[in-house]
Amino acid sequence: MDNRLFEIDPYAGVSYGLYNSLKGEEGSFEDFLLHYDSTGASEGDSSWLTDLINQDTLNALSSTTVLEAMNTLGVSALDFGNSTTYFDSQVYAAKMQLMQAFSQRDDYEEMKPLLDQLMS
Repeated sequence: MDNRLFEIDPYAGVSYGLYNSLKGEEGSFEDFLLHYDSTGASEGDSSWLTDLINQDTLNALSSTTVLEAMNTLGVSALDFGNSTTYFDSQVYAAKMQLMQAFSQRDDYEEMKPLLDQLMS
């Protein structure tokens, strides 16, 4: 099924790669399809990826283990949500969108070393 999608939608392959780099073994093709926005991707909109990153970050931060640890340390969830950790996840999402946008350029191979530096 995925090969047919990639033939129909050229952005799906790159997007699926980004999805897999984010989700790792926790992801599945079906989950990708639930989040992916083919129309938006073809118009240069990668908000589906940002939403996915935000959702994963929120799920991680709202786990009982994290909340118990924050309570033990005396950190409120509101203060933690406004901290640099949340900001860092937003920056990571923007970097992923930038990588996707650059991968669609004709001179991607020439720019790849520069982009690799940016992502590190």
